[in-house]
Amino acid sequence: MPLKILEVQAKSLAAKAGIKSRDEILSINGMPVGDFFDLQYYANDFLLDIELRTPSGEVRQTSIERLPGKALGLEPVEYKHKLCQNHCVFCFVDQMPPGMRPSLYRKDDDYLYSHTFGNYITLSNLTPRELKRITDQHISPLYVSLHTTNPALRKQMMGYDRDFDIMKLMAKLSRKGISFHVQFVCVPGYNTGEELRKSLADLARSGINLLSIGVVPVGLTKFRNRLTRLDAIDSAMAKDILSICAAARQEHDIVQAADELFLLAGEPIPGLDYYGDFPQLENGIGMLRLTRENFKKKRKALLRELDKAAFPFYLLTAKSARETIDSLAESLNKGLDRSSVRVQSITNNFFGEQVSVSGLLTAKDILEQHKAGQSGAVMLPNNLFNSDYLTLDGISQLGLKERLKRPLLVVDQYFEDWKWI
Repeated sequence: MPLKILEVQAKSLAAKAGIKSRDEILSINGMPVGDFFDLQYYANDFLLDIELRTPSGEVRQTSIERLPGKALGLEPVEYKHKLCQNHCVFCFVDQMPPGMRPSLYRKDDDYLYSHTFGNYITLSNLTPRELKRITDQHISPLYVSLHTTNPALRKQMMGYDRDFDIMKLMAKLSRKGISFHVQFVCVPGYNTGEELRKSLADLARSGINLLSIGVVPVGLTKFRNRLTRLDAIDSAMAKDILSICAAARQEHDIVQAADELFLLAGEPIPGLDYYGDFPQLENGIGMLRLTRENFKKKRKALLRELDKAAFPFYLLTAKSARETIDSLAESLNKGLDRSSVRVQSITNNFFGEQVSVSGLLTAKDILEQHKAGQSGAVMLPNNLFNSDYLTLDGISQLGLKERLKRPLLVVDQYFEDWKWI
């Protein structure tokens, strides 16, 4: 299928070449273009011969001479990503309540999204043609939900129909130069204990091109009616998982455990060396360490920002980050002259108290637990909001500000920057 263009930026290279909205790109330098990744991949050359089809059906040619660092100025129509066909016993999407944004119910399992956005995929739905494309276009690295190296157990956990040996597939792709970040979602009674120990040992001697191995606890909400009964990771099991990971790191130092496992086990968050270049940050691995390190660099600038306002701030956070945020607030208060910072942790009543990360807090819980109309301002982590600046329950930043009746200071979750609302 050709790639349809949604929008062309005015005065861009594409506009100057005569490309218009609703045109379809058939090929670039003789190579067929079917999606956004093809466009990026084949448009990397400096001289582009582009074959187009107009809405009237006319096929014509145009050329673009690219300049270094200059974008084409093309926005293609929305990509229709592949959906997950599996039935994982721990799937978080299955635990979402009704009535939320439609995008929250989509289960993508798309190799292009994996490479482009770091989304974890199962590799269970790839066709021979897609596998060839991965190697031909070197779509690497890929982020893979592995969970176990035991084929029978993986089939049981993930609910796919056919027999499928993911280790053989990853080894085959590795020989073609493809590398992987993998994750294990630890589910008590399934892939913990000896199963986890064996899986990590299998990976250490597999020869697969592994960049990182993330080990995270299963996330359970209160919306599990008609779903398989699962237990949460408790403190004792978290300690056991960390012990297994520590032993595995002796052979394979790319094994990294989630922040939540250290918190559950009551163990200190590791230092910078543990995380390397933070390859699994979006998986909740290294967030607290990076937050602490960035805060040290940004503290003086943030102190100036807060003192300039000259009123009290209420820093809202989730339960899991409370200890870290308390220490940062204490450091800020020692340096403030005209302002102050008070921390309040918000309990996640919406999804259930066992969900304790700030990225899954809702405006509903914030509004119910934090008194509106108090003097001063509210500080919030930016991971409460999506790219459209909406909370999980669809409240905008401006809408939340109006309901709280106070200014909002939205702070990057790693303290890299902030903005007033």
